[in-house]
Amino acid sequence: MIPLKLSLSGFLSYRQPVTLDFTSFDLACISGANGAGKSSLLDAVTWALFGQARKRDESLINTACDAAEVTLDFLYEDNTYRVHRVNKRGKSSSVDFFIQIPPAQDDSNGWKTLSERTLRATDILIEKTLRLDYETFINASFFLQGKADQFAQQRPADRKRILSSILGLDIWEAYRERASLERRQQEGEITTLDGRLHEILVELEEETDRKTRLAELEKQLAAATADTRKKDKALKTLREQETARQERAEMLNTLKKQLDLTSQNRDRNAALIAERQGEYQNDQKLLDNAAETEAAYQAWLDARTKLSEWEQLAEQFRKSESRRHEPLLAIEAEGARLTQELSSLEAAYNTLQAAEERLPELKEELQSAQKSAKAIQKKMTERSHLEEDISKLHQDQADARAENPRLRDEMKELKERIDQLEGVEGADCPLCGQSL
Repeated sequence: MIPLKLSLSGFLSYRQPVTLDFTSFDLACISGANGAGKSSLLDAVTWALFGQARKRDESLINTACDAAEVTLDFLYEDNTYRVHRVNKRGKSSSVDFFIQIPPAQDDSNGWKTLSERTLRATDILIEKTLRLDYETFINASFFLQGKADQFAQQRPADRKRILSSILGLDIWEAYRERASLERRQQEGEITTLDGRLHEILVELEEETDRKTRLAELEKQLAAATADTRKKDKALKTLREQETARQERAEMLNTLKKQLDLTSQNRDRNAALIAERQGEYQNDQKLLDNAAETEAAYQAWLDARTKLSEWEQLAEQFRKSESRRHEPLLAIEAEGARLTQELSSLEAAYNTLQAAEERLPELKEELQSAQKSAKAIQKKMTERSHLEEDISKLHQDQADARAENPRLRDEMKELKERIDQLEGVEGADCPLCGQSL
């Protein structure tokens, strides 16, 4: 991997945007005072590629910025890649991975995204592209400050894993696993074919017996076929006889229904004849009493005429009675309304008198409420000031908590160095030669 350009903003010591062009030099030495940002440049490289540096939380963000942003362009295996990683304060980190499109296929921006759907998947893709992870990188290509011997202090298994990753031996492990899997599959297929071949050989050995058995079965099949044909003919005859029997039974049922219907019609006609004979006798009696019936009918008509005259007189009486009661009903309704209105006025008068008696008390309550409102307003103002102070204290506390892990790691590292120096006796300084 050959770095081409590094751009960072809001990352550790770098508050303003800074761009470092690696193509303008072949060898460089970074020097400066403590805290000037020498190590921050190297941390920016590892953080952009792997999302890891000496710090991994929001302490990477410059205290005067809201986000840390690093972009690294590098050349690898004749392809130019770009990694853009952002860590916003209070939010999750994000990373974008691009490959530069050749000029012949160039589009609007010259870069094609390789980013996956998740941050973790994109980090894995970057590691697969580089064929090394963070641990391998800091042990082979990039040595952390004060940890140049970190590879020598690793466990044998870790050193073997790191060397395998550096030398590309992991690809041979993948080849070995694929070869083993292919060998197991081929062995399984061979075992299956051997079993099938054994079954075929066993069946071939039984060929003569099976042919003899087949001839016997064919004879039995021919006899059974002839017997089946005879039985089919007999069955067909029985089915034809059964069909004829069912048709005769249906015809018999139809005739029985017609006979029952004829009997019912005969009985109905006999009853109708008897009823008509009774009506004829009644009509004959009426004809015999025709004179008496006409006299009774005339008397009924006279009574009906008189009843109609009496109904007209009754209707005139009801109309007169209704006109006489209308003024009385209006007077009663107006009296009820006036009584109800008087009751309402008396209740309103009593309410006004009670309110007038409580007027001084209500004025005092109003003054007291106004004083209470002023006091509450003052307390609300004080509360808003206190909430602002609390918010500032919470921010200071969060900054302190973010800084504590870094200070604790530095203190631990310094203590280990002091203990190492105190445990050395008779050591000389490699520069000036004086005793330490």
